[in-house]
Amino acid sequence: MNRLGLKIVCLVASVIIWCFIASNTTVEQDVNLPLVIPDLGDNLTLEGSNLKSEITVRLEGSKLRFYMHHFFQSDIGEVKVNPWDWQPGPEFSIEILPEHVFSDLKVVGINRIELLDIRVDRQEYRLLPIVQENIGKLRDDLAFLEPPKLKPDSVLVSGPSRYFLENTEVVAEPVDFSRLKGSERLTVSLTPPGEFMHLVTRQVSLDCKVARKTDRTLANISVVPLVDSGMPQVGVSPPLVDVMVRGVIDSVEALTANRFLVTVSVGSLEEGIYELPGQIDCPDWLEVIGLDPPEFQVIVGRPSVSLDSLYESRGLDMQGVESGDE
Repeated sequence: MNRLGLKIVCLVASVIIWCFIASNTTVEQDVNLPLVIPDLGDNLTLEGSNLKSEITVRLEGSKLRFYMHHFFQSDIGEVKVNPWDWQPGPEFSIEILPEHVFSDLKVVGINRIELLDIRVDRQEYRLLPIVQENIGKLRDDLAFLEPPKLKPDSVLVSGPSRYFLENTEVVAEPVDFSRLKGSERLTVSLTPPGEFMHLVTRQVSLDCKVARKTDRTLANISVVPLVDSGMPQVGVSPPLVDVMVRGVIDSVEALTANRFLVTVSVGSLEEGIYELPGQIDCPDWLEVIGLDPPEFQVIVGRPSVSLDSLYESRGLDMQGVESGDE
């Protein structure tokens, strides 16, 4: 125990002697001091300027003080530039001089020429729209009850006025719709429109209202020929068609025939007999699987072939639709 105590006493004495010598030994060292620029006020900003966070300065002081700074990160000074006369405008440069260095140690000088490229700009705030390009598609047995909506669909952005270009937008991360299994409220991240632009919030929600789909056939929907003015009598056979559709269960089951318009585009065709496809107009949220039949026989005017014998030979039930003067 006596030897251990002696060792501790020797160690303490050595530390005290070293601290005494270090505190009385003057040295010069290069030190990185933080660059400090006070707030400009009046909604001005320096964002986008070529500014360094630290400036290398040569200082003179006791060896002990430098040791404390390096190992304990103690404050040893700062480089401070006063912006009292700076105004928005073109970029300008400022050279860092010894008078910009504030330290309780002696300032020997700046090791090399340090230039700060300054650009003062107005701090602007704008409410910008959020855009999103999603990927993938829903499973075949699912459908959106309504288009997915971002909430909110815009966000407040701040930054230097020169970075707010026309049609500047905030981009939301894409969502893979193929992963959806039902209705969900998803959280999506936002990307600022520029490096020096800041968002009030970095996330928004995307409401995805999804339901299962079903198929349905609506029978006996009237077929309407579309004929230019002045055309002779036009007949369509068959006059009725079955429409096969697919959509969200509740909405499909509530469908009625008056939500559909099936037409045949005749236009100004010359007198004769034609096979023309049917075209359907229906709600956008519906998927049309097909028409039965998909094509229709259209008779324009009075062809030389006897209509009665033509219908009889083909087993057709013909309904004539008159358009224009004969």
